[in-house]
Amino acid sequence: MAVLKESPWYQQILQEGLQQGLQQGLQQGVLKGQREAILHLLRVRFDPTGPALEPVAERLAEIEDANLLQDLLVEAMQTESLEAFQKKLSLLLKGSSE
Repeated sequence: MAVLKESPWYQQILQEGLQQGLQQGLQQGVLKGQREAILHLLRVRFDPTGPALEPVAERLAEIEDANLLQDLLVEAMQTESLEAFQKKLSLLLKGSSE
């Protein structure tokens, strides 16, 4: 086993695995940050109570596409109400699942 751990092949696979794990962790961090930014912006703009944002937070948690979250951040800046944002969110999620 010690010989295997010292082999260049093993070290390369280990390094690739660590790199892949790091990239996945960074990507998850980016997605989480985007979701939090959207929710914060909606709170600041519309001052909803906690329960009013729960459905939005649940829907945002389903999204794994950073570009879609970026579009939703822009939408959160431009939308006229929390209800309008929720409708847009539903439409975007419905369209992305087809």
